[in-house]
Amino acid sequence: MARNSTLIILRNKNVKKRFGQLSTKHPRWKYEAYLEELSYEFYISKRTIQAILNNEAAYDKAV
Repeated sequence: MARNSTLIILRNKNVKKRFGQLSTKHPRWKYEAYLEELSYEFYISKRTIQAILNNEAAYDKAV
């Protein structure tokens, strides 16, 4: 694995935290808009954001 797993867990927690902040601040946004914004902020794909938010496979250890 290229990165430290602790950093990945921290990133995943921050993605979920930021998603909560955005959804509170912009409740009328569509899910796709949240994915786009998070993808831009964290430099990862929208699909990875979805996997983190849905606790899929390798991303379920984040929280």
